[in-house]
Amino acid sequence: MAKVISGESKGVDDKDSENWITETLSKILKDYKSENIFNADETALFFQCLPQKTLTFKKEKCFGGKQSKARLTIMLSANMTGHQKLKPLVIGRSKNPRCFKGAKPLEVDYDFNKKSWMTSEICEKWVQKLDKRI
Repeated sequence: MAKVISGESKGVDDKDSENWITETLSKILKDYKSENIFNADETALFFQCLPQKTLTFKKEKCFGGKQSKARLTIMLSANMTGHQKLKPLVIGRSKNPRCFKGAKPLEVDYDFNKKSWMTSEICEKWVQKLDKRI
């Protein structure tokens, strides 16, 4: 039987993680209110992918195609209480996508780079914009 190898075995000691959370993190957060603590995470949207499964008749052969790597990266953020959700940050490949032509102001923040990836420069701009707002 073949299995997929995933994750790392014994990558981090659980006691070290628990100590960091209970001691270090609590010291950092004690001076802030819950509504002023934000969490952000990014995800990828592969919008041109083909399905992995399909319905077929018995004995019918099924062939797939090459998967598209076209993607958008999206970063979502909210405060600890969940009452304040920030505009999503969408990262695409084009500086001025055609789909935005003539569009009203977007309900998202948009940035771009060649691979639609989060970079340190994009993240720094986003944090500075949030810092000015707060």
